[in-house]
Amino acid sequence: MRISRLDWGDFEIAGIADARPAPVDPCRSYPGTTTADWEPHRRWLTADGGFQPDLGCFLLRGPMGVVLVDAGIGPGPVPYLGDVGGCLMTALASLGVTPADVDAVLFTHLHFDHVGWACVPDAQGRPCPAFPRARYVVGASEWAFWSGGAKGVLAHHREAYARAIQPLADAGALAVVADGSSPVAGITYAPMPGNTPGHQGLRVESGGARALFAADLCHCPAQVAAPLWSHRSDVDPEAGRRSRLDVFAACAQDDTLLAFGHFPRGADLGHVRRAQTGWRWEPLGAAA
Repeated sequence: MRISRLDWGDFEIAGIADARPAPVDPCRSYPGTTTADWEPHRRWLTADGGFQPDLGCFLLRGPMGVVLVDAGIGPGPVPYLGDVGGCLMTALASLGVTPADVDAVLFTHLHFDHVGWACVPDAQGRPCPAFPRARYVVGASEWAFWSGGAKGVLAHHREAYARAIQPLADAGALAVVADGSSPVAGITYAPMPGNTPGHQGLRVESGGARALFAADLCHCPAQVAAPLWSHRSDVDPEAGRRSRLDVFAACAQDDTLLAFGHFPRGADLGHVRRAQTGWRWEPLGAAA
């Protein structure tokens, strides 16, 4: 169990690695890249040169209550990832948070590794909300994409949607809100399409400082220096490239704190800085 923690303005931020699957060839995860392309970024790979992203989500505690940004991979086992299972509930308990303490679950998008703990089986095996008091929220464009058939996504994503999201919708427990709106006081959706058509980050402000929970805008810190690289899960790679370029330019300008769930704990919170050519990732190193 790995958690990064940061006291930031009026908020406490905890980055939780729900799971970490086995390493894979980075050139498979990033089609079109070569082993030589990865040489300048070897610090973000395993000793054997594998790509091993965290499957993470974030907990925010602040004036608006207790908010979970995405819901991890779930209890598992997840066959697509070698039967991996998540540790989110154990991690929350270590932070003194029970499922009933969570006031809102805000989905950035509905890929399988972001919705896994949304529903869990009850005693009869029926899916029920894992966070019984929480308001579950998704953006309108993302909901339209998935409820309309999610063209172009692989079967494991569809299976997770059917298991973890459709029961929420059927029970009337999933709120669909306008893109760019504020699902919780002090938190605003920020559209950044690419990974999915309705993919959004979440903006938070505190005392004049800004943070952006950027979800799957990037899957590896190497993408900050190489923003034209696209992860194989991106539904619209070109839109993703445009989103990265726009977000990096804006966040480097106004010193926005960025949070990425797939970056390793200790490097999941940080800043985009201008480099001689393009940008670089400067992590806070907040691992606990």
